[in-house]
Amino acid sequence: MPKSPISVTLDRDNLLWLRGRAAATGSGNLSETLDAIVTEARLAGRVPDAAIRSVVGTADIAADDPDLLGADEAIRAAFGRSLARPVVARETPPPRRPARRTTGRRRTRG
Repeated sequence: MPKSPISVTLDRDNLLWLRGRAAATGSGNLSETLDAIVTEARLAGRVPDAAIRSVVGTADIAADDPDLLGADEAIRAAFGRSLARPVVARETPPPRRPARRTTGRRRTRG
């Protein structure tokens, strides 16, 4: 499965613990260790007590159509409106701008 880069902010004690766990596994890689911990928790089904376990209340159903008999028509209309919107497409990407140099002196080898 492909991985996606993210930014994570951890409490100092948690970061220290994570570094220790990464070192103990032999990899020393924080990303791999954190990914393994999340995967283990996800596969074990561990969730906080307050976690949402139902979709009840996340959708509003019109009072005049509680059985969703008009749902097909509503979806078709929404899809049609979506298709009617203009789409911006380019055959070639815009030219890349050269990266701006940061301030400071360039180091020389020596």
